[in-house]
Parts: sequence; C-alpha cells; structure tokens
Amino acid sequence: MSDATTAKAGGDPKAGGVVFDIRYQRYGGPREGRRRARLAVYKDGFRKVLGLGRGARAKLLPWACILLMVGISTVLASMAGFGQRTLGDVGAEMVPGTSHYFLYSFSITILFVFAALMAPRLLCPDRRNGTLHLYLVRPLTASDYVQARWAAFLTVMVSVAWLPQFVLLAGRVLGHPEPLAYLDANWTDIPKFLLAGAAVAAMVTAVSMLASGLATRRGYASVLLIALFVVPNAVTAPFALNPQLQWVSMFSLGDVLGETNKLIFNGTEQAAEAGAQVEPAFRGPDDMDSVPTQFSPRLLLAAYLGWLIAPGAILWMYYRRLTP
Repeated sequence: MSDATTAKAGGDPKAGGVVFDIRYQRYGGPREGRRRARLAVYKDGFRKVLGLGRGARAKLLPWACILLMVGISTVLASMAGFGQRTLGDVGAEMVPGTSHYFLYSFSITILFVFAALMAPRLLCPDRRNGTLHLYLVRPLTASDYVQARWAAFLTVMVSVAWLPQFVLLAGRVLGHPEPLAYLDANWTDIPKFLLAGAAVAAMVTAVSMLASGLATRRGYASVLLIALFVVPNAVTAPFALNPQLQWVSMFSLGDVLGETNKLIFNGTEQAAEAGAQVEPAFRGPDDMDSVPTQFSPRLLLAAYLGWLIAPGAILWMYYRRLTP
C-alpha cells in the first residue's frame, strides 16, 4: 500500500505499511514428477563423488585414486610392451603382473579405499544437516532417494574399475608388434574384465552405501566400511588353512571379491583343465589358469548374492522408515 493510498483512507502515511510488488508468479512449466526428481538426485550424487562443480579440495581424493590406478595400468602395459618388443612373446610372458586378472587382484583394495572415502559423501551430509527431509517430499520418496544415490555411486565405481582395464588393454594391443594378432588371440579378456569390474563394483557399492547410510559422520562411515573389509578377513583366515573349513571364507568380503575375480577369469580347476586345449596365446603365468577357487561355484554365487542383496535390502528398509 502506497503513501497516497494510505492518505486517501484517512490514515497517517507514516503509520501505514508499504506493499512491494516483486512479481511472484506461479510455475507454469511442465511437471515431470518422480522420474525427473530421481534423475536430479542421481546427477547430484555423481557430481558429489567426483567433486565436479566443487573446489579443488573436493576433487583431490577421488581423482588421485583414479590417476593412481590409471598410472599403474600404464606402467604394466609399458612393461609388457617392452618385454614383447625385446624378447617376443616369451619376453611378454616373463613380465609378471601384466594381465587383466592381476590388475584386478590388487586394485580391489584401491577400489575399496576409494569407496570408503567417497561413498560417505552421498548419504552422511544429508542426514547430518537435516537436508534429507527436504528431499523426502512429494513426489520423491525414500526409496527413490536411495535408488538414485545407489545408482550414482555404482556408475562411478564401474567407471573407476573399467578405466584402468581399458588403458591396460590399449597398451598391450599397441605395444605388440602385431596388434591385430594380439587382439584376435585375447579378445575374450574384454568381456571378462567388464564382467569382473561390474561384479566388484556392485558388491563394493552395496556394502559401502550401507555403511554410509547408518552413519551421520563421514569419518565413522569410512571406519565402519574398512572394518567390514579387514575384520572378517582376519577372523576367517585361520579357518581357510583347513580344506574342510574353507567355506568359512564366504563371510570375508575380501575373499569373496578375490574368488569372484578368479572364477570369472579362470573358472574352477575342472573348467581350466577342460579348456586347456584351447588356451589362448600371448598369456603370462600370472593368469593362474590352473589355480582352483576356494569355493564351489554355487557356494561362491550364494556368498556373492548375500553380500550384494543383504546390505541393499537393509539400507532400503532403513530409509523407508524416513518417508514422511
């Protein structure tokens, strides 16, 4: 209300209020509903993990881990290429640790450290700062929120797992005197390392998201996740020495990840023996084709599904209670 309007009404202009028209308008665009909301939470989670759109400090840890794995794969590819060009196929086989199987064998630990540091970024701040309740308004539900965050972290983990493998593959192919011959003899490694990377990423995502969902502080979530990786392995290690008690290792996350990787690349001892007559060329001794797995394939599949489904189900049920 202006001063002139107040004066006409017979009141004191100084005692009257002033109404400012700042042109608020109703939203008249399309309403995209839950699908658009889930996509927004997914994109935000993906950017949070990698520090995109944030300062250099937020990018330091994730990109340091990624560059470390890429650097290791580049060194391994260079070593294999050097041995191949100097001594031929025998030279490439004499260089240990230059296979896709070996790269996953020790990069599982780096992937787990990456998950322990990055996964808490997705869930802990929202709960600690109370912004989770701002997400859980219509049309977004707690299930939508968890699924979007889970999918965002899985996308990052799969990308981080696959990138060094593609770098190693490119280095091995380009470093060989006959790239097409090498690729023709070893093309089956591609679906194997894709499947192994997806399997490792899915399990690590399930466990790390559960640890992050149960904690409000990122440090607590990281410690809990590392404990899930270290403690069961230390407890089950003595039992693994007894062939009749090796099944106890299915409760160790590290053992299940390692055995899953081994099964995908090498199969069981019987499968390796059955396929010995078609063993591809240009393969090094680090592939361990004749090394048997600790578990039977059925027991390993049950252990893997247990580590994958149980954490996801617990996290989903826990967050469902937060739906307003």
